[in-house]
Amino acid sequence: VPKVLSTQSVTMKDSEDVMGWDFTSDGFRVIFSRDIPSMISGWLKEQVDQFLEEHGYSTKDLSVFLAHPGGKKVIDAYVESLSLREDQLFSSKEVLKQHGNMSSATVLYVIKHFLKHQSAEAGEMGLCGALGPGFSSELLLMKWEEVLS
Repeated sequence: VPKVLSTQSVTMKDSEDVMGWDFTSDGFRVIFSRDIPSMISGWLKEQVDQFLEEHGYSTKDLSVFLAHPGGKKVIDAYVESLSLREDQLFSSKEVLKQHGNMSSATVLYVIKHFLKHQSAEAGEMGLCGALGPGFSSELLLMKWEEVLS
């Protein structure tokens, strides 16, 4: 069972044009900058590294990475910039393939998929991450614990 050890929520300054919604006379229009994958490689990597370091960990300590998939380029940016293995993003890829990007709720589907189809051993570390409006990062540091009956 995963136990949340810590959380972090950060918004990049002056990033309103990166991700969000534009309200027009025709309704809502989604805003997605083409720079999001490069922002993952730069700004998000710094946020993840700093957050993990504050708790005595690095990405090498992670067995599990549950991420809002965004899209293929976003997943590729996670793998490359955070030095992750492809299998660590299995649930993110599967949810993207089955459902596409469903905005904020997508990360909940990733968590559900992981809990149903994958597992982690007691003592293993994990990180759950989602990106949001402006350009914000939500992170959960988790450690799996043994289930006592």
